[in-house]
Amino acid sequence: MSAEDYNTKKVDKVPIRQKIGVGIGGFPFHNGTYAVQYMAQPIYQIVLGLSPILVGLAMTIPRIVDAFTDPIMGMISDRYSSRWGRRRPFIFIGAIMMALTYIMIWMVPRTFGEGAMFTWLVTTSILFFLAYTIFSVPVTSLTYELTPDYRERTRVMAFWGFFFSAGNLAINWYSPAATNLFEDPLIGARWVSVVAGLLIFGAMGMMPAIFGKERFYELAKKKRKQKKERIGFFKAIKQLTVSRPMLVLISMILALNFCATIAGSLAQYIVIYHVKGGDLAAGIALNALNGTGFAIVGFAAIPVITKLANKFGKRKSMSFVLILALFGGVAKWFIFTPEFPYLLLLDSILNGPVWVAIGVIIPSMMADLCDYDELKYGERREGMISSVYSWITKFGLSFTFLFSGIALALSEFDESLEMQSSGTLLEMRIWFVGASVAAALVALIILRYYPISEKVAMQTRKALEKTRGKV
Repeated sequence: MSAEDYNTKKVDKVPIRQKIGVGIGGFPFHNGTYAVQYMAQPIYQIVLGLSPILVGLAMTIPRIVDAFTDPIMGMISDRYSSRWGRRRPFIFIGAIMMALTYIMIWMVPRTFGEGAMFTWLVTTSILFFLAYTIFSVPVTSLTYELTPDYRERTRVMAFWGFFFSAGNLAINWYSPAATNLFEDPLIGARWVSVVAGLLIFGAMGMMPAIFGKERFYELAKKKRKQKKERIGFFKAIKQLTVSRPMLVLISMILALNFCATIAGSLAQYIVIYHVKGGDLAAGIALNALNGTGFAIVGFAAIPVITKLANKFGKRKSMSFVLILALFGGVAKWFIFTPEFPYLLLLDSILNGPVWVAIGVIIPSMMADLCDYDELKYGERREGMISSVYSWITKFGLSFTFLFSGIALALSEFDESLEMQSSGTLLEMRIWFVGASVAAALVALIILRYYPISEKVAMQTRKALEKTRGKV
């Protein structure tokens, strides 16, 4: 049967209730990655006066710790056994822990000096990201194992991408809500954190544990019983880090995350000090409006990208959105302008689709990688795969927060000034546009080496079912 004649079998289709229930997890998953950074910059730096380098360092340290705990959590998740499965208990517990620790971050006493404030931010952030690891590794693994079908995986990830985009929409308004709805932005941040903690990280984080089904759980138990010697922790990491499809996906996401996070971190400052001339409230609101544009474009792009991926293949569709983002990076120089402030809303049209593709196509490609890995090494280990992928990307991402602070410092940014010098603004804009262009260009080059096409994925599944049966 050719790829063109291929149709998803009924047994491989995931019920809509389960797609929605697990998909909801994309909301806290997205917010867990970015919520601390998005709120820390305006609250800890601009409101409380913590230096940009210390804020960047405070964002870096927890992510390094978080990155090294991911593979441990991955192996635990793959090999844990309970009446509720190997993923779902951790998802449930992790959601509760995220809710509580996120609230703690914003309870910093105003009377603290710079050193104590930095220590508070680092300590509470480490606790939050440890909780996030307990949640995120199993929930990502769960999405990989909902179906063995190449195309249904993309449809599943479309639901995940929808709620991922909803999380992107919400997170852009946390800072405006804290700064514009309350006389004291710190008090506002505390109220926002309580709502986000209980509703998003707590309640929504539990949904995948309640509605998800671990399709490969029994197969994994069977393989563990049959296999006399398990693959060791460090051997497993080595195997995955030299896997060609894993290396391609990791390298591509590293490039996108590293460069785009630098650009994203600088975006607030570009909008506040360049586009809006130092007006903090107006700048934060306009930046949030731009983020809202990204979310709206994201919602619209999900069905289009899903259809493209299932018609032309995942790699070709990913290439298309990266080319669009490349043009979008260049356009940032011209559309972030004080003469026409709302022109920057075009940014979401050009750059929004690539982030949808990261939430829909890349996880679907990772699910295909799980089959590739099982065929090669004989174990079903979505947890290790998702955690090693997360570990390396987070490790690289962690330095972007520090690098963003260094970029601001090199630009001679001074948070005490309402208006920055023309030289400072020029350097910030060069960093901003350069990082955006580099992200898309490098990722586009790397993607050319991804080896798993639809035909290869179908052949891999056929070979697996021949040796260990269907799931």
